[in-house]
Amino acid sequence: MKFNFLKIIALAIGAATISATAEAQQASAQLDSLGIFVGQQVGLTVEISYPDGTDISVTPLPSDTLTANIEIVERLPLDTLTNAGLTYLRQRYLLTSFDTGLHYIPPIELAQLADGTSLTSVDMALNVVNPFQNIEVDPESGIAPITAIRDPKDAPFILAELLQYLPTIIIILLVVAAIVVGLWLYKRHLQRNTGIIAPTKPAEPCHITALRELEKIKEAKLWQRGLTKQYYSDISETLRRYIGNRFNISAMESTTDEIMSQLEALETVYAQEKKDLRDILELADFVKFAKLEPLPDQNDTAMKNAVGFVSTTAAIEGGETGKEAEK
Repeated sequence: MKFNFLKIIALAIGAATISATAEAQQASAQLDSLGIFVGQQVGLTVEISYPDGTDISVTPLPSDTLTANIEIVERLPLDTLTNAGLTYLRQRYLLTSFDTGLHYIPPIELAQLADGTSLTSVDMALNVVNPFQNIEVDPESGIAPITAIRDPKDAPFILAELLQYLPTIIIILLVVAAIVVGLWLYKRHLQRNTGIIAPTKPAEPCHITALRELEKIKEAKLWQRGLTKQYYSDISETLRRYIGNRFNISAMESTTDEIMSQLEALETVYAQEKKDLRDILELADFVKFAKLEPLPDQNDTAMKNAVGFVSTTAAIEGGETGKEAEK
C-alpha cells in the first residue's frame, strides 16, 4: 500500500514537470490587422519562447509566399531576448495580397523540438478588399464611366505652419551672420598685421587737372563775352590750386608776393617760368581789384603763359620737370 502511494506521487510530479515544460515552450503568429485593401501591406509577428538549453529548431517561413493568395514582401531582422532562464524569439514579416476575398491561413509550423513535437500557430484569415468595388459599371459595356479630372484644391496659407521651420531659419541666419562677421574680422586682421589695404583708384596728377581746367576756361570764351574779371579769376584760382598741390604751398590763402617768395627757393622752377607766373597773378590782381581792362593780346598771352607754366613745371617719372626732360 505504501509502494502504491509513492508511485502515485512520482507519477503526479512527472506529469506536472511535463506540463510546465510544455507551457514554457510556446509559439504564436498574429496579424496586425484582419483586413487590408488590395496591394496594401500588413505585418505578421511570429513569437517563440522556450527554456534555455532546449533542443529546438526554428522553422522559417517561405521566402516568397505564405499561401497561394498572400505574398511575403519582406522579412525583418530576428529579435532575441533571454530572461529568467527563458529565450524569446520574435520575427516580423510584411505581407500583401492582390486578390480580393477572405483568405484562410492554416496553422503554420514555427519550430520543432528534439522529440519531433511541432510548435504551430493557430489558423488565421485575412480579408482583402477592393476599395473601388462599389463603383457603378455600365451593364452593357461592363466598363466603369470615366469621370473628369478635378482641379487641385487651394489650401489656405496658415502662418503658424512656418513655426515648425523657425529654428532652422534662425540657425541659417546665425550661420550666415557668423560667416560675414568672420570674413570682416579676418580682412581687418590682415590689414592691421600686413598693411594690406583695399586698392584705391590712383589720384590724377595735378598738372593734368590744371591743364584740363585751363582748356575749359579757354573754350568758355569769357573775356570775349565781356567776363574779363571771371576769366582772370578762374586762371588765377587754377594756377594757385596747381601750385599748392605741386609744391605743397598754401597758395590759395597767400598773396602773389607770398607765393613768389616761396617759389624763389625752388630750383626746379626756372626764372622765366617764375616771371611768367608773376605777370599772370599780378595782372589778375589788377583786373579783380583795380578793374583793369587788359588788351586782347594780353588775355591770350596770360592763357598761353599759364599753360606753359603748368607744362614745364609738371613732375614726371624720375622726379624731373617737363623742362628738365626736354634737355
